[in-house]
Amino acid sequence: MKAINYLYFTLLCFSLSCTNDDVSNQEPKEFTPFLRFNFLVNSNNEPLVYPQVVANRLPLSTYDNTSLKTLKIPVALSSQNYAETVSAQYSLQTGLAQTAYTVTPERLTFTASQPTDTIYLSFNERWGSQKSLVFELTEVSDPAIQLGNLNDAYPNKRLEIKLGEVTTTYRLNTSRIDLTGQLGEEVTFRVEFPSGFIASEIDDDSLFSFLDGFDYTLERSEIAIDFIEYTVTLNESLANDDVKFQSIVSLAALENYQLSGNSNLLLIKPIKAERDLTTNPASNFYDTSNPFYLARGENWIDHDNDGECTWRSWTAFAVPVIVDATNPNAILGSDNGTPDPADDIYYDAYKIGFVSPLDGRTTNPFNFARWFDNEATNADVSPGLNIEAAIEFFPEDGTSTTQGTVAVIPQFLAISSRDEKLYEFAISGSGTYRQVTDDLWEIKLELRVKNDELYGGTVTSEYFIYSDRGYEDPADLPGNSCVNEKTL
Repeated sequence: MKAINYLYFTLLCFSLSCTNDDVSNQEPKEFTPFLRFNFLVNSNNEPLVYPQVVANRLPLSTYDNTSLKTLKIPVALSSQNYAETVSAQYSLQTGLAQTAYTVTPERLTFTASQPTDTIYLSFNERWGSQKSLVFELTEVSDPAIQLGNLNDAYPNKRLEIKLGEVTTTYRLNTSRIDLTGQLGEEVTFRVEFPSGFIASEIDDDSLFSFLDGFDYTLERSEIAIDFIEYTVTLNESLANDDVKFQSIVSLAALENYQLSGNSNLLLIKPIKAERDLTTNPASNFYDTSNPFYLARGENWIDHDNDGECTWRSWTAFAVPVIVDATNPNAILGSDNGTPDPADDIYYDAYKIGFVSPLDGRTTNPFNFARWFDNEATNADVSPGLNIEAAIEFFPEDGTSTTQGTVAVIPQFLAISSRDEKLYEFAISGSGTYRQVTDDLWEIKLELRVKNDELYGGTVTSEYFIYSDRGYEDPADLPGNSCVNEKTL
C-alpha cells in the first residue's frame, strides 16, 4: 500500500511540476503527453507572461481579474518530442456581449521548439457585476495527447476568468522635460494607465489642458495596453541662451478614471550657463559604489506643531542624474568594463537627485517625511518622494572647483495620502554650495513649495545639506518662519 501511494504521489508531483514546459529529454516514454492551461500569477496576484515562472506555484483554474489590461493565457504541451506541428481548439462561454471583448487566436499551435501558445483576451468595454469568461480545451490534432493534466486534482483543462470591480487610474510618467530649444526638437512623455484603459474612452482633445509659453505640436505616437505615448515637437526656435522658456501640460479630469500620480508636466528650456565640465560639482554628493549612499542635512522646521522652530536632522538617498552621451553636461560615469561605447553610462555633471535604490519604494527628499503625516510612501502613488533631478550646481565664474550657487530644479511633485487623496506641490529654490574640508561639502538653500489647499499659496524652508557626517550644527534662525507638519 505504501508503495502504491508513493507512486501516485510521484506521478502527481511530476505532472504539476511541468509549468516550465521543459520536460524534453527528461520525460519518460511511458508518460502520456498532455495539454493544459498554464496560467500563473506572482505573489501580488499579477499574471505572469510566458516564459516567466515562479517556484512552487501551480497553474490556476480560476482567476479574479480586476484590470482592463490584455490578459495573456498560456497553453502548454508537456512533450517536445513532436516532429510536426500540433494544433488544438478551445471553447469560450461568457455572458458578455461579443463587442465587449476580443479573443485571439482561434486555433492554437505547438511545435518541438515552441511548446507553448498564448490566448490573448482584451477588453473593449467595461463589464457589469458577476460576469466571467470560461475557456476549455476541446480538441487536439493528435489523439495520443490528453486534454488536461495527468491527475484529477489539478487538470487545468478549464480556466475561468472572473471579472471583478475595476478601479482605473491615470498619471503622467514624468513631471519635467528639459528642452535644448532647437526648432523641430522632439521629446516624448506617457500617460500611464496602471489598470489598463478602454481606448474609446480616451479623447486626446479633452485629455489635456495647456499653459503655453512657446509654440509646439502634441501628437499621439504610440498606444500600448497600459500607456499612451505622446510626442512634443517644437515649432519655433528657443535659441536665446539668456531666456528661460516654459509651458505646462496638465491632465484634465477624465470620467471613469482617477488621478494617481503626476498630473502636471513642465516643458522647459532653461537658461544656458557657461560651466567647465571638469568641475563636476554634482559628484561630491553621490557615491556610485554605494547604492545606499545618503546625503545628510538639517531642516529648520516646526515638526511638533508647538510653535517652536528647530533644526531637525534628515537623510535621503542621493544619486547621479543619468543623461544621454550627447547631453552637453554629460560626463562618463561608467564604461561597464567593456570597450563598447554602446553600454557606457553618462551622468549630468551639475545635477543630483533623491531616489530610493529599492524598487517601488521612496526616499525622504528635503525632509518631506517631517513635513507630512499620513503620506503614502510607495512610489506608484507618491512619485514625488523620489526626485530624479532635484538640485543643480553652478560653479562660481563657471570654473570654481570649491564653491558656487545651487538651484532647486523647478517641477511638480505628486504625493498621496494613505487614503489615496492626491496632492501636487510646485517646488523651486536657490542657495549656495562650498567645500568645507577635503572630505566634506555643504549646500545651503531655501526651498519654496506651493500648494493652495495646504498652505494657501507658497511657503519657504531653510536647509543645510552635507555630503557626509562630521558637520557642525548650524546656528538657530530666530525670527525666521518655518513650516509645520500637515496631515494629508
